[in-house]
Amino acid sequence: MFALFQSAGKARRLERIREIATALAGRWALDSSFSLPGEGPANLLVETLNQMLARLHTFVVDLTRRNVETAAVAPQTHAIAAKVRQSAESLSQGAEQIEKAGRRIAEGIGNSAASANQALAQSAAIVEEIDRTGDLTSQALHGMRAMGQDVDRLSAAIADLDQKSRSIGSIIESISDIADNTGLLSLNAFIEAARAGVHGAGFGVIAQEIRQLSQETAKASQEIKDSLLGISGLIQETVAAVTRVQEGVASGLGSNQEASAALGKVSQEHRRFHTHLQSVIDAVGDQKKAVASLTDDLAHITALGKEGRNDSGRLAELAERVKELTEQQLLATGIFILPQYRKAEKAVTAMTEDADIHTPNKHTDQALQRRMQSLSFLELVYLTDADGTQISSNVFRSGQTTVCDATAKGKNWNRKEWFRQVRETGRAYISDIYKSEATNSFCLTIAVPVYRHSAWVGVLGADINFEDLLNI
Repeated sequence: MFALFQSAGKARRLERIREIATALAGRWALDSSFSLPGEGPANLLVETLNQMLARLHTFVVDLTRRNVETAAVAPQTHAIAAKVRQSAESLSQGAEQIEKAGRRIAEGIGNSAASANQALAQSAAIVEEIDRTGDLTSQALHGMRAMGQDVDRLSAAIADLDQKSRSIGSIIESISDIADNTGLLSLNAFIEAARAGVHGAGFGVIAQEIRQLSQETAKASQEIKDSLLGISGLIQETVAAVTRVQEGVASGLGSNQEASAALGKVSQEHRRFHTHLQSVIDAVGDQKKAVASLTDDLAHITALGKEGRNDSGRLAELAERVKELTEQQLLATGIFILPQYRKAEKAVTAMTEDADIHTPNKHTDQALQRRMQSLSFLELVYLTDADGTQISSNVFRSGQTTVCDATAKGKNWNRKEWFRQVRETGRAYISDIYKSEATNSFCLTIAVPVYRHSAWVGVLGADINFEDLLNI
């Protein structure tokens, strides 16, 4: 009898060991606790396994939480690295363009400086020519003034000559009168000598000679008078010409003085322009040095931008690698069933107790919203019938409220893993961790059977944000 009892005990222990092995061959429920009937070394091993699972539970939960945090940061890091890379590329390209523009500006400033130096040299030549022209104008002005004085003296001399000519004319008139009178006297003397006869013959000859002399004198006087008249005409013409020369000299002197004054202003303004031009050239030189220094700085920035672009590229690659490794590591933790999964499973199962859910009607969507409102870790819930056809709206969370989307009604999900597992086992199904395409976050799906009066009528599915699930 004892042997039979001992044999039955061994069979139960062996069956229990097989159950433990089967449980450990699938996904590990870290809240599990194993036991063996009876006593023996195997019980110690089971107790050690329970302690290991308890420690593993703490480690996996903490590791998973860190993985979730890292997985949440990794895409941001990757995005930031991508932006940094893009910014570095833009900075590098912009710096290169600015550097090229700076070099073109420096070249343009150099050309401007060369042109300005040429202009300065030409301006200096103009200043020299203006000075030389000023000297010539001063000399001409001095010559005009001297000419004016000479013309004034010439005019005075001509006036004096005219006066003397008039005086000579008066004298010639007197001589002519004397000659006429002398001719009359000689004629009278000749007559008287003729009356005297022999005694007056000699006096008659003298009288005849005097008469001839007076006639020649009168003739010479007339010739002189005619010459004086010609000279007087020439003097008048000369006076008129001298007057015109005086007027021309006066006009030329005024024009020359105006030209000299204008040339003085031109010289003053051009000298001011020359001084400004020199200042501009000095400023252009300083600007050229500044642009050259800026161009060198830009070249350094360009080099840094290229280094930053390369470094940011490597950073983006590393961030992408970290993101991939983190996601792989997080997805690998799907082998474990955490206690939070069971809590979420119980919460979703409790929702099926609502009459409006296990007996679908027009209030089913509102019932799902009401039940979901208090379960902040739920992102999306949906209800199917026993054939896998969705009979509710998609009820999802939007901020602090829940929203219904009826577009999924009528879709058939009977090929989905979460529906098949519930239909085939009649138990709740917890999916592996996956990355949602809609939210780009890590999620898992919990699907539970829906019963009405102990009859299976459908499946209630719930998508849960994995990060929120860890905070249950």
